[in-house]
Amino acid sequence: MQIQVMSRLRPDDESDPAGFVMAGLKETSNGYPIVHADAYAVDGLVGILDVRAARGEREILVMGCSREQIQAVLEWQSETDELVDLEDLVIHLVRKDPTERNAG
Repeated sequence: MQIQVMSRLRPDDESDPAGFVMAGLKETSNGYPIVHADAYAVDGLVGILDVRAARGEREILVMGCSREQIQAVLEWQSETDELVDLEDLVIHLVRKDPTERNAG
């Protein structure tokens, strides 16, 4: 499993790494492999990534990750290091914009 952590730049910035990743994603029978991290608690995000990997998604873009969510995904990576079926999985984690306010 390969994990790439990146920051999202301004939407109009041509060198935005998340934009490059998004442009290269392949649509699956379940839609594009994009997860919005703010819809999940820390454990829930790891759970949905596990489900998506199990159904065959090999590249996943996760938008708006908190520091805690990134840490949890990195820990999941080390826990599943020996699993052959996750060797070719690539997860792109895009950090939450620090200027966004937390809801609630």
